[in-house]
Amino acid sequence: MLIVSTFKTPAGWLEVAYDEHYIYRATFTETISNEAQGPLGALIADQLNAYLHNPHHRFQLPLKPLGSPYQQQVWNALLVIPVGRTLTYGELATKLQSSPRAIGQACKKNPLALFIPCHRVVGKNDQGGYMGCVDALPYKLALLKHEV
Repeated sequence: MLIVSTFKTPAGWLEVAYDEHYIYRATFTETISNEAQGPLGALIADQLNAYLHNPHHRFQLPLKPLGSPYQQQVWNALLVIPVGRTLTYGELATKLQSSPRAIGQACKKNPLALFIPCHRVVGKNDQGGYMGCVDALPYKLALLKHEV
């Protein structure tokens, strides 16, 4: 059974779906749901609090993103982008021998916003998108500002 809780972040409320072992989904939201539950919920809260106070904090959480092998490859590449740095979709595509559009689609499908830092991937001439939703761009901008 999945537990769904919201947590305060520098960019707003993050809704996280998890069980006693893994985190499966994290997305920014305007609505507040349940408080953290169980040991993993407490760990998520502690890790987010550490990130709130230190943007260079590296999350140590049991993530279980569900996606295709290609999406997994892109998401793994996102995990090594240093805090305070960004890559363009094109730069990441070159590293992975892919295309910028395919990178953008994998970022859009990222089920673990913030924990898998797709906010650190930007467009060549602008900030690009975030979470596949035009209204979500302020979350991306707030995270990038927090990590400067």
